[in-house]
Amino acid sequence: MRIELWSDFACPWCALGVYRLSAALGQFEHADEVTVVHRAFELDPHAPARRDQTMAEVLARKYGMSPEQVRAGHERLTALGREVGMDFQFDRVQLGSTFDAHRLAQAARGTAVEDALVKQLFGAYFTEGKLLSDHDVLLATATSAGMDPDAAAAALAGGAHAADVRTDEATAQQLGITGVPHFVINGKWAI
Repeated sequence: MRIELWSDFACPWCALGVYRLSAALGQFEHADEVTVVHRAFELDPHAPARRDQTMAEVLARKYGMSPEQVRAGHERLTALGREVGMDFQFDRVQLGSTFDAHRLAQAARGTAVEDALVKQLFGAYFTEGKLLSDHDVLLATATSAGMDPDAAAAALAGGAHAADVRTDEATAQQLGITGVPHFVINGKWAI
């Protein structure tokens, strides 16, 4: 079975989806017959390297939510994350572009470290409050996930894997994907 998963590292529901899928596969006796392919989907492809607003401020403005509604949503996600080992610390999140994090994940696609890297990128963003546009953060995260430091540095140099990210995003558009996480099983069934 092949599961393609479009997500963005700035999306808490995507983090939850990745961790829930990992937990489910951990209980599935045929997990070794499942291939998970992480695909890029930037929620804001025009995001600057860093935003000075908090996640709560951006969500309140974008969705017309009160601070209490944002806080309640974060509390719900935090509880759901706790069930599968994802530690959300929304007050620590640093907003900014996730494009380079996606390029790094592309470099790990199909390797033994792909899943670990994806989970560690979500953890760096949502738990540790790291800025995912910072190459030092990305290199440290990649190395921690088991990726060769030279391979990670090469992936972040210049425009390596930029076309791969754009191809994933173009495929998502062709498939009509407008929200993430989005799972496609065996190229046929979308969830």
